[in-house]
Amino acid sequence: MRCDLNAGWRFSLSEGDTSVDFDDSGWQLVTLPHTWNAEDCAVGASFAEEKYYRGWGCYRQKIVINEFQRLFIEFKGANTVTELYVNGKFAGRHEGGYSAFRFDITDFAVRGENILAVKVNSAPTDYIAPITNQGDFTKQGGIYREVSLICAEPLHIDLLDYGSSGVYITPKNIKMEEADIEVAVRLANDTPKSREITVKAVIRGGDYEESAEKEIAVASGRSSVTLTVPIKDPVLWQGRENPYLYQAEITLSENSAVLDRRTLSFGIREYTIDPDEGFFLNGRYLDLRGVNYHQDSFENGWAMSDWQRERDYGLIADMGCTAVRMAHYQHDEYEYELCDKLGITVWTEIGIVNRMSPDDGEGHKLSAGFAENAVQQLTELIRQNYNHPSVIVWGISNELHQMTDEIFALYEELNALAKSEDKTRLTVYADNQFWGRFLELPADVVGYNRYFGWYKEAGGAENFGKWLDSFHGIKEKRPVCLSEYGGGGAISQHKDNINWNEDIDPCGVRHYENYQSRLHEVIWEQLSVRKYIWGKFVWCMFDFPSDGRNEGDTNGQNDKGLVTRSRIKKDAYYFYQSVWGEKPMLHLTEKRFDPRPALVPQVKAYSNADNAELFVNGASIGKIYGGSVFIWDNVQLKTGENELKVKSVFPDGTVLNDTVKWTGS
Repeated sequence: MRCDLNAGWRFSLSEGDTSVDFDDSGWQLVTLPHTWNAEDCAVGASFAEEKYYRGWGCYRQKIVINEFQRLFIEFKGANTVTELYVNGKFAGRHEGGYSAFRFDITDFAVRGENILAVKVNSAPTDYIAPITNQGDFTKQGGIYREVSLICAEPLHIDLLDYGSSGVYITPKNIKMEEADIEVAVRLANDTPKSREITVKAVIRGGDYEESAEKEIAVASGRSSVTLTVPIKDPVLWQGRENPYLYQAEITLSENSAVLDRRTLSFGIREYTIDPDEGFFLNGRYLDLRGVNYHQDSFENGWAMSDWQRERDYGLIADMGCTAVRMAHYQHDEYEYELCDKLGITVWTEIGIVNRMSPDDGEGHKLSAGFAENAVQQLTELIRQNYNHPSVIVWGISNELHQMTDEIFALYEELNALAKSEDKTRLTVYADNQFWGRFLELPADVVGYNRYFGWYKEAGGAENFGKWLDSFHGIKEKRPVCLSEYGGGGAISQHKDNINWNEDIDPCGVRHYENYQSRLHEVIWEQLSVRKYIWGKFVWCMFDFPSDGRNEGDTNGQNDKGLVTRSRIKKDAYYFYQSVWGEKPMLHLTEKRFDPRPALVPQVKAYSNADNAELFVNGASIGKIYGGSVFIWDNVQLKTGENELKVKSVFPDGTVLNDTVKWTGS
């Protein structure tokens, strides 16, 4: 039995007090999810100095428990170090800000009233990745995901298996006519004696149902059992085309009495990534194109609701994405479920960003506990997300720029761990060094973070394709993708006749929205014709808090998003919708650019029709045929108000119009 513990918490932005008789009535009343950085996460400072609060917060609650046998508290996520106290006694500690975790509180709870106290510390550490102030994003503190109380029988599906479901579903021997569904179940027997039970797995899909069961003796302690359920005519999980999900119900029973039950979704699919031909899902080529996504909402920061996640992934899907990279840490379980249902493939990774060591010297010695925590984070990531068909690669790091024998050896350990935990998926890392041993880090496939056309050290945007060709099959034999690319865009900033590659200041104020959209046009033209790039991930979907930045027209944010933090679509969003989306669309760009000169150098529209016609104050300026980007040069406006309309006609007869009013000057 599970019940949520989200309401009725008292909170203090301090280390607080965990004693039973402490009077917390003066503390703030909060509902989970909650972060104490919802207001200060984007105040802006510098990369050298963080202005948002990173430290202790304390939560307290009274709960009444009438009957129980085994009791667990589940946290979906709290950043960064969490300590639980039950009735004044220490009940557990978790180190890491992004995974789910559980504590067994059976020995601390009593029947009747219980006092829960949770201390959370978001202060930077030198051993929990991302360490110190590494990572270009604000690390928001608090119990920012949901919390539940779980009551279980003494013999149950293991609840202390790194926060996982305790059930691992692996489709095998996949053929058109049949497939085998292997169901591995981890068991916990918290009684002193062996017990005879029946383990049953039922697979359902539509009107279809098949099952298998075993009678086993479960010794005291932890053990596991594996069942295989053969099914006929499997329906494959085929991404956006057909994200078909089966249901698996696993039941433990003893003398016909049910002890425990889990119901999980899963998909049947297999994939390959070829160094020359790209990504194949179930033997069919699939263009993996998408975005990077940070957990964050403008309403309440990391303390997101499921509705906010649905809104965000709806925007991602409507743009035509087939893939998402969840940066730069494990995300909430519901995001993976959404991707399963939407058919969006997922790159998910642990929080190793930039550095493994706080040591600035050449030695880069790892801090005590770093390797153990990295292993823990990767194990949690894999076990908690094993059953999601959307997940295709496990990421080990992002933009590492330290290298020693010790670091390389840990990479080897982490890669081997991922291959041991999951023999069905590939490993990956995102690199921005491109030299020496950084090119030799162990992984099955590789991602490159490269910002041609934005940061001048990368070079002009028109050189992106040639640079990729110089690596593919030459410096890098493994399959390569673009894990990050893009540039900033401030929706209040526009400029006619932009001097390409010069009229911007990447780390300063000038972040013209129309520069960003043109940048993506130039880059996509090169990426779209290179099939060997197995994935293309724009950085990024939404502007997000990055306390160290003061750029564009906002402080404390990274504005490379295709959509603002307040979920206003930028022109670049519509460009990708025109080349990726399937629904008819039409968008006239630069609507926020007003007033305009009497002679507008360019009027531009995006559409996935093969034609667009522009009207100025009712008069046609011309109809253009071609693809996705439609440009009319030197468009004359009158002084004062002007109405511009663009019209596209689609093969099925659909007609779309988009308009803007500009003031001519």
